[in-house]
Amino acid sequence: MSTISTKPANLRELRESGWVSKKVKREIYDNFMRMLSQGEELFPGIIGYDETVIPEINIGLIARHDLLFLGEKGQAKSRLMRLLVRFLDEEIPYLDLPGCPVHEDPYHPITRTARELAGTTPEEEIPIAWWPRSERYAERLAPGTKFADVIGEIDPAKLAGGMSMSAEEALHFGLIPRMHRGIFAINELPELDELVQVGLFNILEERDIQIRGYPIRFDIDVLILFSANPATYNR
Repeated sequence: MSTISTKPANLRELRESGWVSKKVKREIYDNFMRMLSQGEELFPGIIGYDETVIPEINIGLIARHDLLFLGEKGQAKSRLMRLLVRFLDEEIPYLDLPGCPVHEDPYHPITRTARELAGTTPEEEIPIAWWPRSERYAERLAPGTKFADVIGEIDPAKLAGGMSMSAEEALHFGLIPRMHRGIFAINELPELDELVQVGLFNILEERDIQIRGYPIRFDIDVLILFSANPATYNR
C-alpha cells in the first residue's frame, strides 16, 4: 500500500510523489499478499470457513477474478463480500473535475471530458482529490433492479436540451460505471432481470460498457461480486 505523508493536490504533485496507478484487482492482490505474508487476519469475524470457503476466496483474489458467492441464506455471503473492501488502499487519488460521473484515474482517464482536460491543461492546474476505500464499494439487491440502475441510460432531459444521443454528456451512468476503480456487488443474482444479466456480459468479458446500443464505450475497471442461493441458481 502506498503511503504519502502530504497528499498531492494537483497532477504534477502526484507525479512527483511517486504514486503508481494500479487496476483495482491488482491493488487488492498486492494488499492481500502483504497481509497474508505478515500473518494478519484476513476475514475477521468469519468463523467455520477456514478449510473450505476462505481458501477458495483467497485463490480467487490471487487469480484476480470476479467472484460468485453461492450458499444458503444466513451463511455470511454479504458479509464476506463487504470484507473485501479491507484489501483496497486506504484512499486513492482521482481527477477532481466538476460534473465528472466517475472517479477518474489521474493517469488513465476514460471519459472524453477528462481526457481533453488532461491533454490541454498544465498539470499543476489539474486538481486531485482522494477517494477513501469505504466509499469504493456499492451493493445492489437484484429484485427490481433495472438496466438504468446498474449500467446506465440516455438522459431524456439532456436530449430535450438539444444534446445528441451519441454524446457522452447525454448519458446517465448507473452504479457499475460509477464504481469505476472500486467494487460492485449484486445480491440474489438469479433474481436479476434477464435483460440486465445480458447487459453485464460486456462488462464481465470485455471490461467495457455500452448503453442502449449507442457507440459510446468506457473501459471500466471494477471488481464485480455476486451472491446466489442454490434453490434459485437455475435461473
